[in-house]
Amino acid sequence: MIRKTVSMPDEMGQWIAEQLAKGRYSNESEYVRDLIRRDQENQRKLDDLRSMLAVAEAEIEAGQFTELSSKAEIQQLFDEIDAEIADETRSEQTRTG
Repeated sequence: MIRKTVSMPDEMGQWIAEQLAKGRYSNESEYVRDLIRRDQENQRKLDDLRSMLAVAEAEIEAGQFTELSSKAEIQQLFDEIDAEIADETRSEQTRTG
């Protein structure tokens, strides 16, 4: 395991102490490790989003899109997305159930 020494402003040190006092973490190392894990996960999500945007841009440039021109069409799209998410959630609950 690697040991690191970190310098920070007093306010940040106080913040960490408050989180420990609230019982959210048992020690400072646990808190820092959790922050790093969250940052790693956020970076993965951002990378995934950038990949999806690149695919979407390529599809748009290739003319592979449907133009929605009314509120009703937009609402229908969101309703379909909501239904798809609900189906995926049910499927996930069935698998882990």
